[in-house]
Amino acid sequence: MLTRIPKTELEKGMYVEAVECSQTVFGKRRFVLKSDSDFNAILNSPADFVLINTAIGSTGGAAAGVTSGAGKPLTPAEAKSAFGRSTGIVKAELVTMLSDGVLDMEKFSPVIEEITEADDAQFALMHEVSRLRTKDESTFQHSLSVGMLMGRLGDAVGLDKETVELLVLSGLLHDVGKLAIPSKILLKDGPLSPAERKVIRTHPRRGHTILKTYDNIPDLALEICLHHHELLDGTGYPMQLSGSEISLLVRISTVCDVFDALTSSRVYKRGWATVDALNWLFERDSQFDRKLVLRLGGLVDA
Repeated sequence: MLTRIPKTELEKGMYVEAVECSQTVFGKRRFVLKSDSDFNAILNSPADFVLINTAIGSTGGAAAGVTSGAGKPLTPAEAKSAFGRSTGIVKAELVTMLSDGVLDMEKFSPVIEEITEADDAQFALMHEVSRLRTKDESTFQHSLSVGMLMGRLGDAVGLDKETVELLVLSGLLHDVGKLAIPSKILLKDGPLSPAERKVIRTHPRRGHTILKTYDNIPDLALEICLHHHELLDGTGYPMQLSGSEISLLVRISTVCDVFDALTSSRVYKRGWATVDALNWLFERDSQFDRKLVLRLGGLVDA
């Protein structure tokens, strides 16, 4: 079980999944804490909390800590820290994928477990934090938020745990193609020109091409990466699929992706109110699955 503990409660023998600070300060992850140097480095880091795995290492007094699924509720500050740490993991792995051609799927495990085990209150706090975006981190924050929403919606419609976890992973990976888009377009302040919009619309195919080079990418992640902008009426892209050609799991990704984009505040725009975004999606039933929009509305605070 993943458990968040104050760094002051850390003990040797514990299995450290992540330290809640920048990887440039302490980048080591997923290891049994044995050395004095690692122990002191964590204590001297700016992190307040450490994520440990009690199923692998020793627990010490961790049973009373804040777990990812139950226990003491997260405070807003803790939720912000957790979201920031998870964003850092997503960013590190996606950037490494593009720059070094290496993808370690196990690195996503703590993020997926934290999302799937979160209770309603923790999800609500994390979702609220996720709506505030910084310009340079927006792609990674969006991917994490969409993964959170997809997992929650998949669980709400009765999908099994394995499929829910695959949905979360697919959400984390769905926009990897955007990292191949020129920064002057991706990070532009303000509306895109028609030519720039055309370039942006290439990101599903770019992402699909990138992910296909890895043998360990699940088929569902490939499907969602390629088709998360398809619409039920056939006006989406890149293949103009329609109706029954679009699977339930892809429909989940589409609803969550658009909802998150509408409600997120960025440097150059204010996010829509939740109720306005849900109404906008609901009124476009020729494009989005109304049943999924209704289910999503029951999960987020309108």
